[in-house]
Amino acid sequence: MVFFSPSFYYIRLSVLRHMLQSAFGQWNWKLWLLSILFIFLYSIHLLLSLFFRLLDEIFHRGYKTTPINQPVFIIANPRSGTTYLHRLLALDDERFVYTKNAHTFFMSSSFVQFYQVIRWTDRHLMFNALRKLMKKLDEMFWGGWDDIHPMGFNKAEEDELVFAQTFNSPGMFIPFPIFHENNHNRFLDDEPETIRHNVIQFYASSIKRFVFRAGKNKTYLAKNVMSTGRYKTLLQAFPDAKIIYIARHPYDAVPSMASMFTVMYQFHSPNVPKRDISRKVWANYGIEFFQYAKTMHQSLPKEQFASVKYDDLLREPHETIKGIYRHFGWPMSEQFLTKLHQEKVRQQNYQSKHEYSLEEFGLSAQEVYNELSDVMDEFGFEKEF
Repeated sequence: MVFFSPSFYYIRLSVLRHMLQSAFGQWNWKLWLLSILFIFLYSIHLLLSLFFRLLDEIFHRGYKTTPINQPVFIIANPRSGTTYLHRLLALDDERFVYTKNAHTFFMSSSFVQFYQVIRWTDRHLMFNALRKLMKKLDEMFWGGWDDIHPMGFNKAEEDELVFAQTFNSPGMFIPFPIFHENNHNRFLDDEPETIRHNVIQFYASSIKRFVFRAGKNKTYLAKNVMSTGRYKTLLQAFPDAKIIYIARHPYDAVPSMASMFTVMYQFHSPNVPKRDISRKVWANYGIEFFQYAKTMHQSLPKEQFASVKYDDLLREPHETIKGIYRHFGWPMSEQFLTKLHQEKVRQQNYQSKHEYSLEEFGLSAQEVYNELSDVMDEFGFEKEF
């Protein structure tokens, strides 16, 4: 469904219809409850989104002529350090403008202005009462994700919600155990041209609306793991974009992704075994991500593409960032270098509390190597555990 134009609002109703038919087509009261809650929250979100975007058309029409020059997209398999790299680069706030989690719910100029007014009021008139409240809400809503993907309303975050609200994000299936039944929106690049056009028009418009109010003279910085399936579409819309890719060992990235995207099973389907097809499909999806990224990287010119290894990023974040800046010819300010050093000191004792195995999801190291030997050889990943 197109509201006036795809750049104003677009929803792929066929995916929504399929999701609800599959969810209500089986007896699972917890899944039904999730589906009803999902419909309720989505309806509210839709109305608010339309409201803010309508305000843009009335009071912020200048967004339409806002240039998005050489945007930077951090892309990798999920659980490969994209959040960490994104937040490190976001420290260079003289160069980049980026979305915080709150922004991604309503990517519009009017909402950014509303957000800025609320923050100013809180700091100057309310003694940071709202900030303290939001910190508690962060713990309530996102606390369970701290060891998986640290989140918070005021933290730098990926812009996947822009795709999700149009039902063109695989992430929409996280609350539902039906991803294996979905034949759409896994790879936007494989979708019909009309759908690709509508999705990217909406996305590009959302970025313009955001940048117009948040940082008109800065470079848009985004990280989005699901954009692995959108390389062609993104580069058609932003032909001068820079791509930063993080490579993590597939033996770690594949099961970690599968675990992350099936976390809701603990609530609605605790009896479904980990090797069930509804879970294993996420692991196979991770393998497909590696394969497609490899294909796309071969077609990108050197000046547009940089790759780093996950282990190098965690071990030497300071040097990894310097290497990226040298590669793209970006100067580094003293202020940014100072922030990087402080972040390095904070991060140096970090160690993940989770380990995942391929066997949990019905895969073996040999199977993964057979599929991804060229990727593993390119980055020097060990064949065995």
